[in-house]
Amino acid sequence: MTADGDARTAAHDRAAAERKAEIVRVLVDLGHSADAVVAQVLGEFRVPASVAGTLWALAPGTEPPTMREVAARLRCDPSTVSLAADKLQSSGLIARQPHPSDGRKRTLVLTERGHELWDELRSRLHDSGFFTNLDAEEQSTLLALLTKMQQRP
Repeated sequence: MTADGDARTAAHDRAAAERKAEIVRVLVDLGHSADAVVAQVLGEFRVPASVAGTLWALAPGTEPPTMREVAARLRCDPSTVSLAADKLQSSGLIARQPHPSDGRKRTLVLTERGHELWDELRSRLHDSGFFTNLDAEEQSTLLALLTKMQQRP
């Protein structure tokens, strides 16, 4: 490769690195803003913000996960999920139920109050203005791109 080719490659690599860093910066900024909305709703339900990750793993419409599955999704120790589940259960937001096909396992399911919390979260995030500048098609594209990013090798 020539010196000009090496310089172009290095400049291209720098530009790609800068673009990716900017994407991450924007995602982090948006994440902080979303976290503030979530923390406010959790506070109103008298739940500590520390359980937010576990709560996200219990999204309505998904199969009730075991605590180990939640820990794998959150990339944390199962004992951390167990503590969060204790807090959520004592707040009346979730229940532990036997796994439908393996009686040795327990799943985490939202209670009626847990569904009320989720409804409030959805409503507040919808009203937050995060998506004001995106039409429905752009929101679908964004979701597809972010989902694709999650599925890294």
